[in-house]
Amino acid sequence: MRRAHLMLLSAILFCSTIALILPEDAQAGRSPERVFAGNVITSKTHIPTRAKSANAYIRTLRKLKTRQFWENTETKEWKIYFAAFFRKPLNDLEITIKLYDVTGGQPHLKSSFQQFLGTRGQKSVVSHLKLSREHFGVNRQILMVVENRGRTLATGKFKILGKQDRPSGNVVFTEEEAAGH
Repeated sequence: MRRAHLMLLSAILFCSTIALILPEDAQAGRSPERVFAGNVITSKTHIPTRAKSANAYIRTLRKLKTRQFWENTETKEWKIYFAAFFRKPLNDLEITIKLYDVTGGQPHLKSSFQQFLGTRGQKSVVSHLKLSREHFGVNRQILMVVENRGRTLATGKFKILGKQDRPSGNVVFTEEEAAGH
């Protein structure tokens, strides 16, 4: 159990969540929560939590939206920023984030963890996570599902890409092995 817990911690590092802060006009008609309801937007860069207007925020999210992430070759991991938008305000402080590998078509749960929100009634969450090559592999398609008490709030897919480790084909024998001992 302890090893599995440590593996999960090494696979994912999660930052605190942030609620979106938009002007009052966002409450009226076209709000990001309505436009992106039920979706997870992923990005290579930090997702802002403030904007001059709801329309400006929607445009920013569309520009930032990324579906493919290349591995950081030094750290052997991917850093993914995301914003999850719920269909209704959430009357709870806890969500569950599940990451499935759906590369072969059949979903395979790779990780699941809880995240606590700042306040009740949030319609969205903005945060980031890190995925390790050791735990997730490379060149995989990932489905992110944000849930609350078994109910799906938002989903999104993205790919984690990198160079495959390939054997060199060279075999090195010790002197004893070469002599047949």
